[in-house]
Amino acid sequence: MKENKKHLIHLVSNKEWGGGEQYVYDICRSLGNEEYLVSLFCRPIKQVFDRLSTLNLPLYELPLKGVADVFSACCLSRHLRQGECIIHCHNFKDAFTAAYARFLAGNKNVRIVLTRHLVRKGKTSWLYRWLYREIDTVVFVSELAKREFLRSNPKIDIERLVVIPNSIVLPVSLPIVNVREEFSISQDCVLAMSHGRLAAEKGLEVLIDAMRMLKDKSICLLLIGRGEDAYVDSLRKRVEEYGLKERVLFAGFRAPVLPYLSACDFGILPSIVQESSSLSCMEYMSQGRTVIATNNGGQAEYLVHGQNALLVPPNDVKALAESIVELTDNVPKCSALGQQALIDYTEKLNYNKFLALIRRVYEGRTLA
Repeated sequence: MKENKKHLIHLVSNKEWGGGEQYVYDICRSLGNEEYLVSLFCRPIKQVFDRLSTLNLPLYELPLKGVADVFSACCLSRHLRQGECIIHCHNFKDAFTAAYARFLAGNKNVRIVLTRHLVRKGKTSWLYRWLYREIDTVVFVSELAKREFLRSNPKIDIERLVVIPNSIVLPVSLPIVNVREEFSISQDCVLAMSHGRLAAEKGLEVLIDAMRMLKDKSICLLLIGRGEDAYVDSLRKRVEEYGLKERVLFAGFRAPVLPYLSACDFGILPSIVQESSSLSCMEYMSQGRTVIATNNGGQAEYLVHGQNALLVPPNDVKALAESIVELTDNVPKCSALGQQALIDYTEKLNYNKFLALIRRVYEGRTLA
Protein backbone atom coordinates (compact mmCIF):
# COMPACT_ATOMS: atom_id res chain seq x y z
CA MET A 1 0.00 0.00 0.00
CA LYS A 2 1.35 3.41 -0.96
CA GLU A 3 2.57 5.54 1.88
CA ASN A 4 0.15 8.07 3.39
CA LYS A 5 -2.79 6.80 1.37
CA LYS A 6 -5.77 5.25 3.08
CA HIS A 7 -7.47 2.26 1.50
CA LEU A 8 -11.12 2.94 0.70
CA ILE A 9 -13.27 -0.12 0.00
CA HIS A 10 -16.87 -0.05 -1.19
CA LEU A 11 -19.10 -3.10 -0.89
CA VAL A 12 -21.90 -3.28 -3.48
CA SER A 13 -24.35 -6.16 -3.29
CA ASN A 14 -27.52 -5.04 -5.09
CA LYS A 15 -28.73 -7.05 -8.06
CA GLU A 16 -29.44 -4.08 -10.31
CA TRP A 17 -28.11 -0.60 -10.99
CA GLY A 18 -29.89 2.19 -9.16
CA GLY A 19 -29.35 5.38 -7.19
CA GLY A 20 -27.23 3.65 -4.53
CA GLU A 21 -24.90 2.21 -7.15
CA GLN A 22 -24.56 5.60 -8.84
CA TYR A 23 -23.75 7.05 -5.40
CA VAL A 24 -20.86 4.56 -5.10
CA TYR A 25 -19.72 5.16 -8.66
CA ASP A 26 -19.50 8.92 -8.20
CA ILE A 27 -17.61 8.72 -4.90
CA CYS A 28 -15.08 6.26 -6.30
CA ARG A 29 -14.61 8.25 -9.49
CA SER A 30 -14.06 11.43 -7.47
CA LEU A 31 -11.66 10.00 -4.88
CA GLY A 32 -9.95 7.23 -6.83
CA ASN A 33 -7.18 9.46 -8.13
CA GLU A 34 -6.73 11.55 -5.00
CA GLU A 35 -5.74 10.68 -1.45
CA TYR A 36 -7.38 7.25 -1.32
CA LEU A 37 -6.54 3.86 -2.77
CA VAL A 38 -10.00 2.76 -3.87
CA SER A 39 -11.17 -0.82 -4.35
CA LEU A 40 -14.64 -2.23 -4.97
CA PHE A 41 -16.22 -5.56 -4.13
CA CYS A 42 -19.50 -6.56 -5.71
CA ARG A 43 -21.62 -9.61 -6.40
CA PRO A 44 -21.20 -11.36 -9.78
CA ILE A 45 -24.08 -9.44 -11.34
CA LYS A 46 -23.11 -8.53 -14.90
CA GLN A 47 -25.04 -5.26 -15.12
CA VAL A 48 -23.46 -3.90 -11.93
CA PHE A 49 -20.00 -5.39 -12.45
CA ASP A 50 -19.69 -4.05 -15.99
CA ARG A 51 -20.68 -0.52 -14.95
CA LEU A 52 -18.26 -0.48 -12.02
CA SER A 53 -15.46 -1.85 -14.19
CA THR A 54 -15.51 1.35 -16.25
CA LEU A 55 -13.94 3.12 -13.26
CA ASN A 56 -10.69 1.27 -13.96
CA LEU A 57 -10.19 0.63 -10.26
CA PRO A 58 -9.50 -2.71 -8.56
CA LEU A 59 -12.77 -4.62 -8.69
CA TYR A 60 -13.39 -8.02 -7.10
CA GLU A 61 -16.33 -10.42 -7.05
CA LEU A 62 -17.68 -11.75 -3.75
CA PRO A 63 -20.93 -13.52 -2.82
CA LEU A 64 -21.83 -10.82 -0.24
CA LYS A 65 -24.71 -12.84 1.16
CA GLY A 66 -24.94 -11.18 4.54
CA VAL A 67 -24.87 -12.29 8.14
CA ALA A 68 -23.88 -15.94 7.57
CA ASP A 69 -21.40 -15.30 4.73
CA VAL A 70 -18.05 -16.00 6.40
CA PHE A 71 -16.38 -16.71 3.06
CA SER A 72 -16.79 -13.11 1.86
CA ALA A 73 -15.48 -11.82 5.19
CA CYS A 74 -12.40 -14.03 4.96
CA CYS A 75 -11.63 -12.84 1.43
CA LEU A 76 -12.16 -9.21 2.38
CA SER A 77 -9.97 -9.50 5.50
CA ARG A 78 -6.91 -10.17 3.32
CA HIS A 79 -7.17 -6.60 2.06
CA LEU A 80 -7.24 -5.16 5.59
CA ARG A 81 -4.03 -6.51 7.08
CA GLN A 82 -2.18 -3.24 7.40
CA GLY A 83 -2.54 0.53 7.15
CA GLU A 84 -5.61 2.71 7.56
CA CYS A 85 -8.70 1.36 5.83
CA ILE A 86 -12.28 2.51 5.39
CA ILE A 87 -15.00 0.05 4.42
CA HIS A 88 -18.07 1.82 3.05
CA CYS A 89 -21.20 -0.34 3.01
CA HIS A 90 -24.60 0.46 1.56
CA ASN A 91 -26.84 -1.88 3.52
CA PHE A 92 -26.66 -3.51 6.91
CA LYS A 93 -26.11 -7.05 5.64
CA ASP A 94 -22.84 -5.93 4.04
CA ALA A 95 -21.89 -4.25 7.30
CA PHE A 96 -21.87 -7.73 8.90
CA THR A 97 -19.29 -8.77 6.30
CA ALA A 98 -17.24 -5.68 7.05
CA ALA A 99 -17.35 -6.24 10.81
CA TYR A 100 -16.33 -9.90 10.50
CA ALA A 101 -13.50 -8.97 8.12
CA ARG A 102 -12.13 -6.32 10.47
CA PHE A 103 -12.08 -8.85 13.30
CA LEU A 104 -10.34 -11.48 11.16
CA ALA A 105 -7.76 -8.97 9.91
CA GLY A 106 -6.88 -7.89 13.43
CA ASN A 107 -6.36 -4.32 12.22
CA LYS A 108 -7.72 -1.69 14.59
CA ASN A 109 -7.22 1.02 11.95
CA VAL A 110 -10.28 -0.04 9.96
CA ARG A 111 -13.33 2.23 9.99
CA ILE A 112 -16.75 0.97 8.94
CA VAL A 113 -19.09 3.51 7.34
CA LEU A 114 -22.62 2.69 6.23
CA THR A 115 -24.91 4.80 4.07
CA ARG A 116 -28.61 4.21 4.68
CA HIS A 117 -30.30 4.75 1.31
CA LEU A 118 -33.76 3.55 2.38
CA VAL A 119 -36.64 4.84 4.49
CA ARG A 120 -37.13 1.96 6.93
CA LYS A 121 -37.20 1.30 10.65
CA GLY A 122 -34.03 0.01 12.25
CA LYS A 123 -33.93 -3.62 13.35
CA THR A 124 -33.69 -4.27 17.08
CA SER A 125 -32.54 -7.89 17.52
CA TRP A 126 -29.49 -8.74 19.63
CA LEU A 127 -27.54 -9.43 16.44
CA TYR A 128 -28.20 -5.93 15.13
CA ARG A 129 -27.43 -4.40 18.52
CA TRP A 130 -23.98 -5.99 18.18
CA LEU A 131 -23.64 -4.71 14.60
CA TYR A 132 -24.59 -1.16 15.58
CA ARG A 133 -21.66 -1.13 18.02
CA GLU A 134 -19.31 -2.19 15.23
CA ILE A 135 -20.29 0.51 12.72
CA ASP A 136 -18.35 3.73 13.22
CA THR A 137 -20.72 6.04 11.31
CA VAL A 138 -24.14 5.66 9.73
CA VAL A 139 -24.81 8.22 7.00
CA PHE A 140 -28.47 8.94 6.24
CA VAL A 141 -29.25 10.63 2.93
CA SER A 142 -32.14 12.59 4.46
CA GLU A 143 -33.61 13.56 7.82
CA LEU A 144 -36.62 11.45 6.87
CA ALA A 145 -34.47 8.32 6.55
CA LYS A 146 -32.90 9.00 9.95
CA ARG A 147 -36.25 9.63 11.67
CA GLU A 148 -37.76 6.46 10.26
CA PHE A 149 -34.74 4.39 11.30
CA LEU A 150 -35.03 5.67 14.87
CA ARG A 151 -38.79 5.03 15.11
CA SER A 152 -38.15 1.49 16.33
CA ASN A 153 -35.76 2.74 19.05
CA PRO A 154 -32.74 0.71 17.92
CA LYS A 155 -29.91 0.50 20.47
CA ILE A 156 -27.36 2.65 18.70
CA ASP A 157 -25.15 5.56 19.72
CA ILE A 158 -26.85 8.68 18.34
CA GLU A 159 -23.46 10.36 18.02
CA ARG A 160 -22.63 7.90 15.24
CA LEU A 161 -25.54 9.04 13.07
CA VAL A 162 -25.16 11.84 10.54
CA VAL A 163 -27.25 13.22 7.66
CA ILE A 164 -25.56 14.03 4.35
CA PRO A 165 -27.99 14.75 1.49
CA ASN A 166 -27.32 13.07 -1.84
CA SER A 167 -25.85 14.94 -4.77
CA ILE A 168 -24.91 14.33 -8.39
CA VAL A 169 -21.77 14.85 -10.43
CA LEU A 170 -22.27 17.26 -13.29
CA PRO A 171 -20.23 16.90 -16.50
CA VAL A 172 -18.08 19.77 -17.69
CA SER A 173 -20.23 20.00 -20.81
CA LEU A 174 -23.34 18.32 -22.17
CA PRO A 175 -23.72 16.86 -25.66
CA ILE A 176 -26.47 18.45 -27.69
CA VAL A 177 -29.51 16.23 -28.19
CA ASN A 178 -32.41 17.40 -30.39
CA VAL A 179 -35.13 15.65 -28.41
CA ARG A 180 -38.04 17.17 -30.29
CA GLU A 181 -36.65 16.11 -33.64
CA GLU A 182 -35.77 12.62 -32.36
CA PHE A 183 -39.32 11.98 -31.13
CA SER A 184 -41.20 14.17 -33.65
CA ILE A 185 -42.48 16.60 -31.03
CA SER A 186 -43.58 19.96 -32.41
CA GLN A 187 -42.09 23.19 -31.11
CA ASP A 188 -45.46 24.52 -29.93
CA CYS A 189 -46.07 21.46 -27.75
CA VAL A 190 -45.10 21.60 -24.06
CA LEU A 191 -42.54 18.87 -23.34
CA ALA A 192 -42.71 17.22 -19.91
CA MET A 193 -40.45 14.38 -18.82
CA SER A 194 -40.27 11.71 -16.18
CA HIS A 195 -37.14 9.60 -15.89
CA GLY A 196 -35.77 6.77 -13.80
CA ARG A 197 -36.64 3.14 -13.24
CA LEU A 198 -40.06 2.25 -14.65
CA ALA A 199 -41.67 0.58 -11.65
CA ALA A 200 -45.03 0.66 -9.90
CA GLU A 201 -43.74 2.60 -6.88
CA LYS A 202 -42.77 5.49 -9.16
CA GLY A 203 -46.42 6.45 -9.61
CA LEU A 204 -46.41 6.21 -13.39
CA GLU A 205 -50.02 5.00 -13.57
CA VAL A 206 -51.02 8.14 -11.66
CA LEU A 207 -49.08 10.24 -14.15
CA ILE A 208 -50.69 8.59 -17.17
CA ASP A 209 -54.11 9.04 -15.56
CA ALA A 210 -53.30 12.74 -15.10
CA MET A 211 -52.34 13.01 -18.77
CA ARG A 212 -55.71 11.49 -19.64
CA MET A 213 -57.37 14.49 -17.96
CA LEU A 214 -55.36 16.91 -20.12
CA LYS A 215 -56.32 15.83 -23.63
CA ASP A 216 -57.32 19.40 -24.48
CA LYS A 217 -53.81 20.66 -23.66
CA SER A 218 -50.88 20.61 -26.05
CA ILE A 219 -48.60 18.56 -23.78
CA CYS A 220 -46.31 15.67 -24.61
CA LEU A 221 -44.85 13.40 -21.91
CA LEU A 222 -41.58 11.56 -22.49
CA LEU A 223 -40.88 8.59 -20.19
CA ILE A 224 -37.16 7.82 -19.95
CA GLY A 225 -35.96 4.61 -18.36
CA ARG A 226 -36.49 0.89 -18.36
CA GLY A 227 -38.22 -1.65 -16.18
CA GLU A 228 -39.48 -5.20 -16.16
CA ASP A 229 -41.08 -6.09 -19.49
CA ALA A 230 -44.45 -7.06 -18.02
CA TYR A 231 -44.78 -3.76 -16.17
CA VAL A 232 -43.69 -1.62 -19.11
CA ASP A 233 -46.16 -3.50 -21.33
CA SER A 234 -48.93 -2.70 -18.85
CA LEU A 235 -48.04 1.00 -19.07
CA ARG A 236 -48.10 0.90 -22.86
CA LYS A 237 -51.49 -0.79 -22.79
CA ARG A 238 -52.81 1.89 -20.42
CA VAL A 239 -51.56 4.62 -22.75
CA GLU A 240 -53.18 2.94 -25.76
CA GLU A 241 -56.52 2.42 -23.99
CA TYR A 242 -56.59 6.13 -23.08
CA GLY A 243 -55.83 7.18 -26.67
CA LEU A 244 -52.52 8.79 -25.64
CA LYS A 245 -50.07 7.05 -27.97
CA GLU A 246 -49.16 10.37 -29.59
CA ARG A 247 -48.94 12.17 -26.25
CA VAL A 248 -47.09 9.73 -23.96
CA LEU A 249 -43.86 8.42 -25.48
CA PHE A 250 -41.48 5.74 -24.21
CA ALA A 251 -37.84 6.63 -24.80
CA GLY A 252 -36.23 3.64 -23.09
CA PHE A 253 -32.88 3.92 -21.34
CA ARG A 254 -30.80 7.00 -22.21
CA ALA A 255 -27.26 7.70 -21.08
CA PRO A 256 -26.22 10.32 -20.39
CA VAL A 257 -29.68 11.50 -19.38
CA LEU A 258 -28.93 15.14 -18.51
CA PRO A 259 -28.96 16.36 -22.16
CA TYR A 260 -32.54 15.08 -22.39
CA LEU A 261 -33.60 16.73 -19.14
CA SER A 262 -32.12 20.04 -20.21
CA ALA A 263 -34.40 19.96 -23.26
CA CYS A 264 -37.67 19.58 -21.37
CA ASP A 265 -39.98 22.31 -20.10
CA PHE A 266 -40.39 20.63 -16.71
CA GLY A 267 -40.00 17.27 -15.00
CA ILE A 268 -42.56 15.12 -13.19
CA LEU A 269 -41.64 12.60 -10.46
CA PRO A 270 -44.87 11.27 -8.91
CA SER A 271 -43.44 8.53 -6.68
CA ILE A 272 -46.07 6.95 -4.43
CA VAL A 273 -43.54 5.58 -1.92
CA GLN A 274 -41.28 7.48 0.45
CA GLU A 275 -38.00 7.91 -1.36
CA SER A 276 -35.08 8.75 0.88
CA SER A 277 -33.51 11.39 -1.37
CA SER A 278 -34.35 11.46 -5.07
CA LEU A 279 -31.36 11.93 -7.35
CA SER A 280 -33.80 12.44 -10.22
CA CYS A 281 -35.17 15.60 -8.61
CA MET A 282 -31.65 16.97 -8.27
CA GLU A 283 -30.92 16.21 -11.91
CA TYR A 284 -33.78 18.46 -13.01
CA MET A 285 -32.68 21.13 -10.53
CA SER A 286 -29.12 21.05 -11.88
CA GLN A 287 -30.48 21.84 -15.35
CA GLY A 288 -32.63 24.73 -14.16
CA ARG A 289 -35.85 22.83 -14.72
CA THR A 290 -38.90 22.94 -12.49
CA VAL A 291 -40.02 19.61 -11.12
CA ILE A 292 -43.44 18.46 -9.99
CA ALA A 293 -42.85 15.89 -7.25
CA THR A 294 -44.77 14.16 -4.52
CA ASN A 295 -44.40 15.53 -0.99
CA ASN A 296 -44.00 12.24 0.84
CA GLY A 297 -40.23 11.63 0.65
CA GLY A 298 -36.85 13.17 1.40
CA GLN A 299 -37.19 15.43 -1.64
CA ALA A 300 -39.51 17.64 0.43
CA GLU A 301 -36.45 18.62 2.50
CA TYR A 302 -34.97 20.60 -0.41
CA LEU A 303 -37.97 21.17 -2.69
CA VAL A 304 -40.25 23.96 -1.49
CA HIS A 305 -43.71 24.23 -3.00
CA GLY A 306 -44.12 27.44 -4.96
CA GLN A 307 -40.49 28.42 -4.46
CA ASN A 308 -38.37 25.97 -6.47
CA ALA A 309 -40.91 23.23 -7.34
CA LEU A 310 -44.53 22.16 -7.13
CA LEU A 311 -45.35 19.43 -4.61
CA VAL A 312 -48.43 17.23 -4.70
CA PRO A 313 -49.76 14.41 -2.50
CA PRO A 314 -48.97 10.89 -3.73
CA ASN A 315 -51.69 9.06 -5.66
CA ASP A 316 -53.61 12.31 -6.28
CA VAL A 317 -54.40 12.36 -10.00
CA LYS A 318 -56.37 15.61 -9.85
CA ALA A 319 -53.66 17.54 -7.96
CA LEU A 320 -51.00 16.26 -10.35
CA ALA A 321 -53.03 17.26 -13.41
CA GLU A 322 -53.65 20.73 -11.94
CA SER A 323 -49.93 21.23 -11.33
CA ILE A 324 -49.12 20.24 -14.91
CA VAL A 325 -51.68 22.76 -16.14
CA GLU A 326 -50.26 25.43 -13.83
CA LEU A 327 -46.79 25.11 -15.36
CA THR A 328 -48.15 24.77 -18.89
CA ASP A 329 -50.31 27.90 -18.68
CA ASN A 330 -47.85 30.03 -16.72
CA VAL A 331 -44.52 29.88 -18.55
CA PRO A 332 -42.91 32.74 -16.54
CA LYS A 333 -43.68 30.93 -13.28
CA CYS A 334 -42.34 27.67 -14.64
CA SER A 335 -39.11 29.41 -15.65
CA ALA A 336 -38.76 31.24 -12.31
CA LEU A 337 -39.20 28.05 -10.30
CA GLY A 338 -36.58 26.34 -12.46
CA GLN A 339 -34.09 29.15 -12.02
CA GLN A 340 -34.54 29.08 -8.24
CA ALA A 341 -34.11 25.30 -8.30
CA LEU A 342 -30.77 25.75 -10.06
CA ILE A 343 -29.66 28.33 -7.49
CA ASP A 344 -30.65 26.06 -4.61
CA TYR A 345 -28.87 23.07 -6.14
CA THR A 346 -25.71 25.09 -6.79
CA GLU A 347 -25.59 26.65 -3.32
CA LYS A 348 -26.85 23.83 -1.12
CA LEU A 349 -26.68 20.49 -2.90
CA ASN A 350 -23.61 20.63 -5.14
CA TYR A 351 -21.30 17.62 -5.27
CA ASN A 352 -18.23 19.37 -3.87
CA LYS A 353 -20.15 20.07 -0.66
CA PHE A 354 -21.32 16.46 -0.48
CA LEU A 355 -17.80 15.13 -1.08
CA ALA A 356 -16.29 17.37 1.61
CA LEU A 357 -18.74 15.95 4.16
CA ILE A 358 -18.05 12.36 3.09
CA ARG A 359 -14.32 12.99 3.49
CA ARG A 360 -14.90 14.17 7.05
CA VAL A 361 -16.80 10.97 7.80
CA TYR A 362 -13.96 8.88 6.35
CA GLU A 363 -11.52 10.75 8.54
CA GLY A 364 -13.60 10.24 11.67
CA ARG A 365 -14.23 13.96 12.12
CA THR A 366 -17.48 15.64 13.13
CA LEU A 367 -19.55 17.47 10.51
CA ALA A 368 -19.98 20.61 12.61
